[in-house]
Amino acid sequence: MATTANTGENIIQPPRTATGLNEFEAANTGIVSSQDNELHELRKTMSTGSRASRRMSTGLHPVDTTSSQGHVSSNRSSQSRRYSGVAEIDAPAPVQDETQEGLSYRRSFLEDSRQEERQDAIQHPLGRLTSKERFDLLTTFSWLIFFSIFGAIARVGLSALTAYPGSPLAGVIWANFAGSFVMGFMAEEIRFFAAVPASKKKVEDTSNGENENQETIAQDNHWSVDKKAIPLYIGITTGFCGSLTSFSSWMRDIFWAMSNTMPHHDRHRGYNVEALLAQLLATVALSVGGLKCGAHMALFLRPVIPTMPKGFRPHLDILALILGPACWIGITMMAIFIPKWRGIVLFAGVFAPIGTMLRFGASKKFNPMMPTFPVGTFIVNVGGSLLDASFILLQSYSSVSFVGCEVLQGLEDGLCGCLTTVSTWVVEITSLRRGHAYVYGSASVLGGVVGPGITD
Repeated sequence: MATTANTGENIIQPPRTATGLNEFEAANTGIVSSQDNELHELRKTMSTGSRASRRMSTGLHPVDTTSSQGHVSSNRSSQSRRYSGVAEIDAPAPVQDETQEGLSYRRSFLEDSRQEERQDAIQHPLGRLTSKERFDLLTTFSWLIFFSIFGAIARVGLSALTAYPGSPLAGVIWANFAGSFVMGFMAEEIRFFAAVPASKKKVEDTSNGENENQETIAQDNHWSVDKKAIPLYIGITTGFCGSLTSFSSWMRDIFWAMSNTMPHHDRHRGYNVEALLAQLLATVALSVGGLKCGAHMALFLRPVIPTMPKGFRPHLDILALILGPACWIGITMMAIFIPKWRGIVLFAGVFAPIGTMLRFGASKKFNPMMPTFPVGTFIVNVGGSLLDASFILLQSYSSVSFVGCEVLQGLEDGLCGCLTTVSTWVVEITSLRRGHAYVYGSASVLGGVVGPGITD
């Protein structure tokens, strides 16, 4: 029975039922039993995207979420909030209607997560970086360098393999599909990065002359928190997937299909429009499908995916600090002493880490400004497409030397290709609310197509 105060009288209202309401609506309106409300709070804690790793009923060790929601927020504020703004970290899991034992339908949105992050930033402002956080950030950039080089090389190679005579789909479309597939797999996968249980130690408080045992939770390293704050996860998603996919190369393919300049065939203008729509729709459909397919593949393989041994995890951080700089120096030396592969792939690898780190920094700085419109990703995608078109225009000048053309090609495939990304863009348009996704997606495509058109 519920009562409301109205003009000084208690008005008795009949009990309401939750018929026709889903779990989220029923919990918000208070029309749930205590058991259902407890279930909703558990689901809310687990389905807030990057706030906490979801619990599993298979015996894996999740993040310690047994305390209040405020504790979860403060726990995240000291770790993954350092990477706030990066869509791979903020966005919820791609499969939003996964059914687990005792858990029903869930739905969360990217703008909600970022709005909560803004409130957390006001209530719990981040202080200066600790020595551990500096080490984590250095490890993150090392993984970004390593994976961006291999992502750019894989994109160039995959585009070359699919560009054969009579190919129904050529260009960067297959690289965009592959990168989105890996992104979806990593976002939904929860076994390999299973969190280490937070260690507990007892502290004796003798301030009042009495020994009282108090438990405090000690976070040993970043492996004991949400997987999205782990540098290796950021390196694979932001580094490899973001570099394997390329928004600027996609815009370049759209422009060439529309302008009918590479190669030239006599055809009606209506066919040029059809070619543009084919590039646009096929890439969006395959990329979104790749994201969902990768997520479902992670769910399908979850029973057989192993968990990384705890003793091996600290060695990965040291390995990152070695592999990242070594690979960048190595590919730079190869570009100097192996002229044959410079313009084809080596220069792309040299400039790839620069574009990836610029994209990572722009996402962190600008994406939190507007939760409903990822400004950082929009800037790098549209700006990178314009920059890519400028490099193509410079290549057409007769005064540019052969080596200069190779450098420009490396800037197109490496700097612009890694500065822009389709996998992150797909994550954003599929996790934003429908109206916001339409505005953001349309503005990105229009801005990206206008860039090559202006410079042509």
